[in-house]
Amino acid sequence: MKFGFFTMPEHPPRENWTLSYDRDIANIVDAERLGFHEFWVGEHHTGGYENVPVPEFMIAKASAVTSRIRLGTGVINLPYQDPFMVAERMAFLDHLTHGRLEYGFGGGGLPTDKELFGLEPSEASPRTNEALEIIWQLLTSDDPVSYEGQYWKYENRQLQVGPYQDVPPFAIAGLTGTHNYAKCGERGWKPLSVHFAPIENGTYELAPDLKGMGKAMLDAGAAAGIDPAVTRDNWRIVREVYVTDDRNQALKDIREGVRLSYDYLFGLGLGALMKIGDGMEDADLTFEWMVDNIPWIVGSPEECTRQLKELEEEVGGFGTLLINVRDWVTTDKWNRSNEMFARYVMPHFTKRERLDRRRKLANRALGID
Repeated sequence: MKFGFFTMPEHPPRENWTLSYDRDIANIVDAERLGFHEFWVGEHHTGGYENVPVPEFMIAKASAVTSRIRLGTGVINLPYQDPFMVAERMAFLDHLTHGRLEYGFGGGGLPTDKELFGLEPSEASPRTNEALEIIWQLLTSDDPVSYEGQYWKYENRQLQVGPYQDVPPFAIAGLTGTHNYAKCGERGWKPLSVHFAPIENGTYELAPDLKGMGKAMLDAGAAAGIDPAVTRDNWRIVREVYVTDDRNQALKDIREGVRLSYDYLFGLGLGALMKIGDGMEDADLTFEWMVDNIPWIVGSPEECTRQLKELEEEVGGFGTLLINVRDWVTTDKWNRSNEMFARYVMPHFTKRERLDRRRKLANRALGID
């Protein structure tokens, strides 16, 4: 398993936003120092909390002060933008990062963004699908691209600057259905699962759970002849993570920050995507309920290791855990949480650790200490 971060980014309007951008860059630098594999930056235009409208700018700056960590747009919202311009910007950014770019796209999940751009919700998915095909052709074709669709029409378009990477690594986020997960499975792309998707939501059908997402990508991948191990390795799951000395202290540290964050998300109507089983009300989505039932990864290093192993087993395995970046605690506590995760949790999921575990089990079966 690999590890990284996903940032919306979330910074409440009471904060100094200029400073918040510097703190985000510092987070990326620190993530590289601690050995994390990747860092994703989101795009939003309204709401007053998620304050990066152009993740490409953030990534360009971050790439200048890092050298190894991969940097992803998490995600560029395709329904609002000209696909040619998106492809051109991303190919150029691929060069600026020296091939460390992850090409993350999505349909734009923020309802207030849809209102800002006058997008009918029913158009988000078809616009995204059409834009994805155009962008893929522009980035991978050696010849000029002509395309006539419902929303965009191009004739003999070609990028002056093609991508740095031979095959641009596409990633797609899915929020309200499994269609994007099936697309990723079929195309060998990387699916991004949102931080509040429960492992299993029982009879509740308004939003996909992690198991449903996994099934959609694996079924589509198998139909396309893609090794299931590859499909699972492509899967990125975002979770709320906070590590400190013990669970009680962890819950105490983050409680007030959680209230602010989730009041914002509930106000956008996203609480409906977190529910499990029929009959749940928004009032049932309490702090304690979310920690235990989504579930989150919170507590001591030993507790977090156990919780992550349980998540891995429940969904059948996945490639990368992305820690959701939050402003729930002061910077010193956040940095300590990340360092504790890197020092005491990550080693339990490395290839070397797995081989050692298998070797110990085999030796035990042979009666060898």
